[in-house]
Amino acid sequence: MLALTLVEQGDEYAAVLDWQQMLLIYVLSFGIPAYIAFALWAMRALNGKTEQQILKSVWRAPLTFIPFYAVPWVIYGLAHVLLGSLAGFPMMLGWLAFLPYLLIAGYVVSGLTVALYRTVFS
Repeated sequence: MLALTLVEQGDEYAAVLDWQQMLLIYVLSFGIPAYIAFALWAMRALNGKTEQQILKSVWRAPLTFIPFYAVPWVIYGLAHVLLGSLAGFPMMLGWLAFLPYLLIAGYVVSGLTVALYRTVFS
């Protein structure tokens, strides 16, 4: 999806969809860098754990992901405040609006992951 948007940037949509909007959509709202950082951290944290510990971690993953998701929002808001825009203050708390969706989607994915694991490996 990001690649398609970048291709569109070269066309007539370049004036409509600017880089700040792409930052808001992909970095903050979708949490792509946050998920990558979380996945890298989780791989290292789960290395050497037992199967039971890993399954418990899968169920805790949506809650554990929250700080990874919130940090880019806070940094973005602080950057706006430091650059003189008071709009940064609400942006620092903007991630709270997405939190219910984040938790619901996270627990659906966790449930599907555990179900698939138990189906395949049991």
